[in-house]
Amino acid sequence: MCAVRIRGIEEVRTRLEYETRRRHWRLFTLLLFPLALQCLHGARGLDVPLALPTAWPDATLDECHDDYQVASANASNHYAFSFQLCELTANETKIDLTIHEELEREQIERGRIEACGNLELCETLDSDLEYFACVRDSGTRNLELMLEINNNATSAHTRLREDYNELQQTFVLCTLEAQVAYMQDMREAYAELQECRQQLYDSQN
Repeated sequence: MCAVRIRGIEEVRTRLEYETRRRHWRLFTLLLFPLALQCLHGARGLDVPLALPTAWPDATLDECHDDYQVASANASNHYAFSFQLCELTANETKIDLTIHEELEREQIERGRIEACGNLELCETLDSDLEYFACVRDSGTRNLELMLEINNNATSAHTRLREDYNELQQTFVLCTLEAQVAYMQDMREAYAELQECRQQLYDSQN
């Protein structure tokens, strides 16, 4: 007899690790977003008010850019911290399971032991007639046991998977919220940079 096994938290951990790697790659992409914006606007020239050149002889522009760099770094650090907090929360959260894992496993194990014991009892019989009769009767009982084990394991596995999926969903929504906040911070930082440079441009014309 093979003991029935139910997938544990390891499956969720593997999926969370994959999600972590995927989100780290997206973070790397997001960090390039401000640089891409600067390159795009910088290539258009002074004829567009929002596209002032990055290089500027006035030291005030450096202050504009310094403030933007600080805001960008703060946004990136806050995003990284929020993402790590989502991971930490997911890893340390005690799942409120809808099933009693130990009780479910005990019921399955009792059925397995009984089925194995029924066949082992038949092996002690010397008479072929008694042996075959024992196997026949034990087979009928074991068929009922196998059906009960299958039903119990299927029910427990289905409910347990739903519990683990809920944990992963919470993790994904948490990281998504962190990503939205990061993008908003970066948009605000870039808008402030352009406003600072626009004011500087207007003052010199």
